[in-house]
Amino acid sequence: MKSLQKYLKNTKILNILMALICYISICSLGILKAYDTISWLILVILILLFSKTNLENKVMKKEIIILSIIFSFITVFGNVVNNSIYNIDSSVFREFFHLTNVVHLIGAFNLIFVVLTNLLPKLYNYSATTKKSIFKNNKIIFISCLLIMLLCWLPYFLSFYPGNLSPDSITELTTVINNFTNASDHHPIIHMIFIAIPYKLMFSLTKNMIISIAFSTIIQMLVMASIFSSLIVFLHNRKVKDKLLIFILIYYAILPVFGYYSVVMWKDVIFSGLVLLLIMELIKIIEKDNKNNLHFHQLIPFIIVSILCIFFRSNAIYMYFLLVIFTFIFMKKHIKIFIGAFCIVFSVYYIIKGPVFNALNITKSSSSEYIAIPMQQIGRMAYKKVNFTNKEKKKLEKIMSIEDLAKAYNPITSDGIKFNSNYNAKAFDENKGKYFKLWLNLVKKHPSIAVEAYLISTLGYWYPGVSYNSVCFGIVEDNIYGLKNRPKLGNDVLNVLYKLESRDTPILNIEWSIGLCFWLILIFSLLACKKIDKKSLYLYVPIFGLWLTMMVAAPVYAEFRYVYSAFICLPLFMVIPYLNLKKYDIMKTRS
Repeated sequence: MKSLQKYLKNTKILNILMALICYISICSLGILKAYDTISWLILVILILLFSKTNLENKVMKKEIIILSIIFSFITVFGNVVNNSIYNIDSSVFREFFHLTNVVHLIGAFNLIFVVLTNLLPKLYNYSATTKKSIFKNNKIIFISCLLIMLLCWLPYFLSFYPGNLSPDSITELTTVINNFTNASDHHPIIHMIFIAIPYKLMFSLTKNMIISIAFSTIIQMLVMASIFSSLIVFLHNRKVKDKLLIFILIYYAILPVFGYYSVVMWKDVIFSGLVLLLIMELIKIIEKDNKNNLHFHQLIPFIIVSILCIFFRSNAIYMYFLLVIFTFIFMKKHIKIFIGAFCIVFSVYYIIKGPVFNALNITKSSSSEYIAIPMQQIGRMAYKKVNFTNKEKKKLEKIMSIEDLAKAYNPITSDGIKFNSNYNAKAFDENKGKYFKLWLNLVKKHPSIAVEAYLISTLGYWYPGVSYNSVCFGIVEDNIYGLKNRPKLGNDVLNVLYKLESRDTPILNIEWSIGLCFWLILIFSLLACKKIDKKSLYLYVPIFGLWLTMMVAAPVYAEFRYVYSAFICLPLFMVIPYLNLKKYDIMKTRS
């Protein structure tokens, strides 16, 4: 046996065998055609890649194996779920347990294992900091980055002038125009105030709705460009290499996602920028904590950013609860000052959300916002024609008939049910406990369908292969104001911008994959844990917290804007493992 192992190791047969299994797996999944010339070229590349890989690598070997198992399972199982979205007759579990998927799993594991074996040791040994920099003045860095980003985003602004407006945007704009009469917290009040200030100011001067919307768009572009520029200055002060800073500038300035999102009136845009600022504040806290130099007054920026974060998105409060828990775990020696900080944050939140909103007659949003997945699970049961008992039918038909549930059910979004004209939200709100028990009983009776519905409802947040609309094109048609885009550039530029968002565009289509983004964040969080210490995981809590809220109550199976903050924070997450959080002296920054 030992001689066989030695033979396999010395002749690289094991590597070639892994390459062949990987190739067979890719072909059988339909990604490649075995008779295609390009396919054979890829086989040669795979053999070369595998044969040159040192399988005996010991750097992060345990982590590489664990990640390879997780990612290979997600790749194959996610593909099965994706292909079963509209399948009535079969189950994802029945489809998954086919012999061919065993080959797919082995092939996917081999490829991911070899890629990580080649990549992670290099990332582990990489140094992202330096003592020298050609950039000396922080103000010049900030202004230069700000102007470059605005210049790169300008074609989006001119092509979609005065800005892109979704149905949600029109609703918020209407509330602003009506001076917040009959306002609801379904859309964050603070975001509507953010829209209202520039809009009202410009409208008072011009009496022109188009110009006023354009001014609001410009203000958002300025705010986002300022936040990204602040990050570059922040990393420059922590001696990150100039070439990495330039790469981060290119990332924000050139990638289409940031150009598109700079000109759309969505709460998710500013909220995502605030999440980035929050993580920057957490880095400062860890730096101070490691020097035993953390005082309450230094938490004031953290408190302000925290308050803004939890008001800009309704699910942010749940992320923040998770952050509080991990703060008490990782910051035990400063627990007193953090208790004071969190008391301020929660007091402001609940006072404004309660007495203040009541006094201003701001109505609370419907509970349908947080029951998306349970309703999707029941909807899929109706869709797959399970046998409900008469008692179950009577209870369900008080909120929606079984027939309407089956018709309204849309596997990829809960809007089909919760915004259906036949859905009786009032009946549910008045009997939440009763319907919660009904849901639990139905899950117990039909567990495979319930789990299947859950997997489909969250698919885009863990499986990289999902394709779904990621941006807002133009202004929603048939809006009550008759608003339309008034492009200032030719159709050729507009067509190019449309193609940049297309999943058919090589390389660029990677940037729209939510699942892949979270794979990268997970990899770099483990790398930070390995290179620094476990405390560095604290910096990743906000994003993982937001991801968990999607996994618990995602209204859409792959809504990009809900996790836009992950893409905004990605450059920082990739740099965190290389920051000298233990020894860095925050006072000795570059001038």
